[in-house]
Amino acid sequence: MNPASTATSPPAAPGALPVAGHLWQILRDPLLFFERRHTGAAARTGVVVVRVGPRPVHLVTRPDLVRQLLADPETFEQGGIYVEGLRTLAGNSVAGCPAADHQVQRPILQPAFQQRRIADYSRTTEACADALARSWRDGQRLEMVQSMHRLAAEVVTRTLFSGPGTVQAGQDIQRLFPHLLAGLHRRMLLPVAWVHRLPLPANIGFASAVSGINRIVDKEIQTYRRGGRDPGDLLSAMMRATDPRTGAALTHAELTEQVVGMLLAAVETTGSVTAWLLHNLAVHPEVEEAVLGELSIAVGDRPLRAEDLPNLPLFKRVFAEVLRLHPPFWLLSRVTTRPVELGGHRIPGGADIAFSLHCLHRAPQAFPFPHRFDPDRWLPDRVTDAQREAHLPFGAGTRQCIGEVYGRTAIPLVVATLLRHWRLRHATGREVTPLVRGTMRPSPLSMTVTRRTAAFAP
Repeated sequence: MNPASTATSPPAAPGALPVAGHLWQILRDPLLFFERRHTGAAARTGVVVVRVGPRPVHLVTRPDLVRQLLADPETFEQGGIYVEGLRTLAGNSVAGCPAADHQVQRPILQPAFQQRRIADYSRTTEACADALARSWRDGQRLEMVQSMHRLAAEVVTRTLFSGPGTVQAGQDIQRLFPHLLAGLHRRMLLPVAWVHRLPLPANIGFASAVSGINRIVDKEIQTYRRGGRDPGDLLSAMMRATDPRTGAALTHAELTEQVVGMLLAAVETTGSVTAWLLHNLAVHPEVEEAVLGELSIAVGDRPLRAEDLPNLPLFKRVFAEVLRLHPPFWLLSRVTTRPVELGGHRIPGGADIAFSLHCLHRAPQAFPFPHRFDPDRWLPDRVTDAQREAHLPFGAGTRQCIGEVYGRTAIPLVVATLLRHWRLRHATGREVTPLVRGTMRPSPLSMTVTRRTAAFAP
């Protein structure tokens, strides 16, 4: 840091208590707490210090500064309150590993996400969604979040594994997810290690769920090693991938961590975002009708394919707006490796950094009427530089989500497949609000399905 710099220490958020800091406010309503840190003077300064218990966290509130830190992974290293929780689940996987390991891991894994592989995964996705749609009954009432997470678990496990035990593995993984996500949420908002080692029911349940998902993945990897074939799924692609510089493949332990990390990211984000997309279309039937018309013209009676998606501009805008309002991960974190200046503020080395995609995506400077569902804000002639800068549903820079193309393909495929023959409407008048965990799920989301008179009929 330049000794002649005029940078100042960032301001502290008001209302911190001794020892507890802002913890009680965060636990009571995390979204409201972080939204308030993004308004007024706090938003203009760009960095504000909040205290998660006794731990100071530098919350970055301006999109340009978030872009700046994401572009400098050597200074703003993977770490902090979110990543520490993630590592208790997925170890040193590509989602949370340090920059030096990421430079090795990413090139090894990238071929598993090539376009040819994505096309294979898309066929699996469409088949699973079609099977679910065929199982529904006219007038049936469904808890849609639960249904979409079950579907996501099936899609992701069948994309990862194609062995005989895939269906059972998907069911087992889906049952473990509530314990895993609740444990991750507790570790994010209460980053005090000794608390999570106490023999409490929640900690015991979390430890059991972590052991359970590792056993499932370990069993699948051993089965593949004995079989020695390439069935064209994600696990086989990862097992055959090698470091382009050294020719080294992933070890068994490394492979287990990568698969667990992908399961955690893909199942929860796919299930939650799909549910939010169905919710928003039900709330805005005029948008749904326009999307149905676009789908009918583009694909007619045949199944939607991944290559159709670029030819669906309205559906693409609707999806972008859902990702804006309900990003897969609402809060992410980093840790500084050295003293640094950010937005005119001095930040010491080893400092916790956090930024909220949920709040950045609702910045009124970038998104007028930010709480309004408005897919047309993504029309080419309406998109602004500020909008592009603030929209970060899959991150940016070298740590941008490796599964972004998969997510942008799988979720629209699922929704289009379900909407082909079914109209989904809310079954109750209860307000749908975000249930905050590692991600944000819509809660409650009870919906009634009604069979359409023809494919994509309004």
